[in-house]
Amino acid sequence: MSEIARTYSAVFAPEIFVLLCSLCLIGYEWRTSASNSLVGLGKRLGVLGFGWVVAFVIYQGVPHVVGPLPEWGADATGSAGLAIGMLAIWAGWRVWNWGDIMPEFALLLVAVTIPHLLITPFWDISSHVLYAMAPAGYLLLVDRRFVPLSIVALGMVVARPLADAHTWLQSIGGLVLALAFFIALARVGSRDGSTLALVGE
Repeated sequence: MSEIARTYSAVFAPEIFVLLCSLCLIGYEWRTSASNSLVGLGKRLGVLGFGWVVAFVIYQGVPHVVGPLPEWGADATGSAGLAIGMLAIWAGWRVWNWGDIMPEFALLLVAVTIPHLLITPFWDISSHVLYAMAPAGYLLLVDRRFVPLSIVALGMVVARPLADAHTWLQSIGGLVLALAFFIALARVGSRDGSTLALVGE
């Protein structure tokens, strides 16, 4: 069972799962936009790729610049890289005015990264769970057809303790932090008529 859990954790690692959710969201937003040309899709994918390059440069580059990191350093640089990469994606969407869904998604991930960076040095909260539940929860709020991604994300809550990577409390902590953020986002969206008002349509 632990081997299966470790494989599950590797297949749906944060950088892979967030990328998968981003691709799903880009396809959804592009397909429902007024100008859904292939050129427009290519540009969106280019911005996504740029954001991912930025994220990995930070994740892999910081240890080479500052030297050996503490045990929690890999989680911290990974989260910081993801957040900065997402800010680059947010900026690209705003510059080309491609819609509100992807920018909201990007800012959600930036927002959950802030408490994660503050908690990580003191408590090994599960980043796998956090970066599975937060993006999957957002996609579910946008369209119920994304429910399979939420099921995958919920599986991570169980997989991390079974893989002996986290305690059950650390795994549930990642779940609670993600739930708190996207529930708050849903409430804000229902009040201001943002993209999240699509829920239930």
